[in-house]
Amino acid sequence: MPIHDIRCLECDYLEPDTFVVVGQLPACSICGYPTKIDWGHGHAPSVRGHGYGSFTAIDMGVLGKAETKEDYDRAVSVIQQRFPGHRIELESESKSQKQARVDAIRQRSFEMKKKNGVTETELRQRSAEAKAAKAGKATKIMTGPAAK
Repeated sequence: MPIHDIRCLECDYLEPDTFVVVGQLPACSICGYPTKIDWGHGHAPSVRGHGYGSFTAIDMGVLGKAETKEDYDRAVSVIQQRFPGHRIELESESKSQKQARVDAIRQRSFEMKKKNGVTETELRQRSAEAKAAKAGKATKIMTGPAAK
């Protein structure tokens, strides 16, 4: 079964990564109206989960990052053992949600720097000094007595 992003024709809700039986699009899970396949992601149609390299790594929170299908299955079984009878849903992050999360991280970093009295110019200067020191150590190692 292919996996597609499904968009509702009425409420415009996008349901990502939905299994679709050929010729049978599911109704919208929000309002129940008909749906269509959304090709807005720009990827060619494909069947995921078969063949080498087909698994995309998933961050499973406190259980770590699932790099393989086996890691994912193991994490799901742990979740099912800890919370029997509950449904497991993976939520994808839209570009705007990701940008908002990254902006919040940057804002917190800026506020911590400001609280500690560190400016961007000081950070750049420290970084440049660290790079120069690292380059100096590498030069000393290559020109030292062992290099002769």
